[in-house]
Amino acid sequence: MMKTGRRLETRAGGRSLPPRLHTTARVTAAVFGAYGFAWGLAAFGAELGALAGMAPAEAVTASSLLALVTLPAAALWAFAVPRVAVGWAVLGGGGTLLIAASHLAGMSAP
Repeated sequence: MMKTGRRLETRAGGRSLPPRLHTTARVTAAVFGAYGFAWGLAAFGAELGALAGMAPAEAVTASSLLALVTLPAAALWAFAVPRVAVGWAVLGGGGTLLIAASHLAGMSAP
């Protein structure tokens, strides 16, 4: 990306965003997208751990510790990814899929 004047433009000639909108999109992806992804990971990990035979408290603790490490990494990745849309797709979409998968895994539990 190159900065020209007041807008950020891609080298491929794609659409450009005003700098404030670009920054706002990245910050919201880092805050809300990373949180949703970590929440989905914790929920899905807890369900998988319980289905694998772990005690429910141990499954929740283990998956929460994994999510605790994942949250800052995902938030930093939201700023490092070249395109904002990719960050939102991976973090927001991945979090939504993980939460849906945890609900499905919870429904199939005996």
